[in-house]
Amino acid sequence: MMKKFVINVFFFCAPLLLFAIPPFLALKISRENYFEIDNVVTRKKKYLIGYAYNEPNYGYLKWKEVTSKPKQNILAVGSSRILQFRANMFQSSFYNAGYTIISISEFVPFLKSIPKSKYPEVLIVNLDQWMFNKRSDPLSSGNPIDKWKNSFRKNASATTLNNVWQDLLTGKYGYVSLLKTSGEKGLEKIGLNAAVNDKGFRNDGSIFYGDQITKLMNNDSTANDYLYNDTYKRIAAGNNKFEYASEVNPKALFELDNLLKFCAVNNIYVVAFLPPYANKVNEKMQQSGNYSYMSKIYPAAVSIFKKYGFELWDMTLLGKYGSDDGETIDGFHGGEVTYQKMLIYMIENNSRLKDYTSLPKLQSDLNHKLNNYIVYGY
Repeated sequence: MMKKFVINVFFFCAPLLLFAIPPFLALKISRENYFEIDNVVTRKKKYLIGYAYNEPNYGYLKWKEVTSKPKQNILAVGSSRILQFRANMFQSSFYNAGYTIISISEFVPFLKSIPKSKYPEVLIVNLDQWMFNKRSDPLSSGNPIDKWKNSFRKNASATTLNNVWQDLLTGKYGYVSLLKTSGEKGLEKIGLNAAVNDKGFRNDGSIFYGDQITKLMNNDSTANDYLYNDTYKRIAAGNNKFEYASEVNPKALFELDNLLKFCAVNNIYVVAFLPPYANKVNEKMQQSGNYSYMSKIYPAAVSIFKKYGFELWDMTLLGKYGSDDGETIDGFHGGEVTYQKMLIYMIENNSRLKDYTSLPKLQSDLNHKLNNYIVYGY
C-alpha cells in the first residue's frame, strides 16, 4: 500500500516538478532568486546587480547600501533619471540611491527610513516632470518608512516561474548566458539582467546600461526605445508617465515644500533638477499641445526653493548644457555624458556642488570619454 501511495504521489508531483525545475535552475544559477545580497553589499566586492523579475529588490539594495556605508557627503535620491551621476564625478564621498522614488511624496519617507547619522551634507534630487501631473502621480497617502527595508524578495513566485518559462521557450536567453556571473577584473554579476544584458547597478549606486549602449552605438533596431518609438507611443496614448495635463498639481508643490522643510530642519542642502528629455521627444510633446503644465513647473517650484535657500535647475532641454540626442539612452534618459555636461553647467553657474568636485577634472574626463554615452569605465 505504501509503495503504491508513493508512486501515486510521484506521478502526481511529476508535472509540477517538470514545470518548476527549469525556471528554478535559471533563477538559482543567475542568482535572480534564492540568493541574499547582504554579504555582497557588506564585503564591498565589485558587483553589477541587475534583476529581470525582481526590481523591488533595488529598493532594498539602495537602502542597505546607504545604511551600511559610512555617512556620504553627497547622496543622490530619486527615480531612474538620476542614476547617471557617478562617484567618479566627485572628489567627496558619494552614493547614488536612485531608483527608490516613484512619487514626490516618497522622498521624506525614504530619508526617514535611514538613520539621521547617515544624512548627507548635500542631497541631489531629480524631480520628474510627471511628479507634478496629478494624472501621473496621484500622490496616494501613506508611504511607510519600512517600505524599502522590507522590499527584498528572495524566493520566486509562481508568476515569476511562469515568466521564466516563457522567456526560455522564446529564446530570450539560455543557460549558457546565465553562467556569466563573473566578469572582468573580478566583477561579480547578480541577477538575470546583469548576466544576460550586462545591465545593472554598480557599487556606487549608478547604473550601467550594458548591451543597450552597444546596440545604440551599432544603430541596432533591437535597442530599447529605438528612435524613441516607444516614447512616441506613450505620447500618442497619453499614458505611462506621459499623461496629458495643463496645470501643475498644487498637492505636488505642497509635498515639495514638505521635502525642503524636512531637509532644512536636518541641515541637508538640496540640489534638485528637472531631468532631460530627448530633443525630438520635447518637440513631439510641444507639437501635441497636451503638456502645457511642464513649462509651469519651474516657475511654480523655484519660489519654494528660494524660500529655503536651495537650488533648482531646469535641465529639460539638452542644448542648454551642450548635450544632444546622440547622447541619450532613450526618450527620457540622458546618458552619463549628458549628466557630466549637466554637472559642469551647474558648477559653472555657481552650484554648491563646486565644493565637492573639480571642474578642470570633470572637463578633462569629458574630453577623454569612452564614447557618446559613457565617460568612465565600470
